[in-house]
Amino acid sequence: MIRMVILPLSVVLLAASGDILAKDPKQDADECREGLGDYITTICTNSKGTFVKFSECSYTCASNNVRDQPTLTTSFLPNGLPCGRCKECCNGRCQPVKLELKNPLTLKTSCRA
Repeated sequence: MIRMVILPLSVVLLAASGDILAKDPKQDADECREGLGDYITTICTNSKGTFVKFSECSYTCASNNVRDQPTLTTSFLPNGLPCGRCKECCNGRCQPVKLELKNPLTLKTSCRA
């Protein structure tokens, strides 16, 4: 019976400690490009929302809809934007670039709309 009490408590503590270490999405965006966090914050604010999440190729704004219900809106960064070593954004996902190995070296877009 004691084990049943300790286990849920430890799970709650682990979840809470992860929240404490979570970074601000604006800081995450600024690590990609200085000023990107401010830019996305402005976009979210203009739509009466708050910038809540940043990933390699997308960002999320939180707001309330007309019925005052919480709503999350995720938008993709532009296709072709670099997102990692030899990768690019494609419809919100970070994918490897495709190269044609001929002279001269050419890039084929990995993104299909």
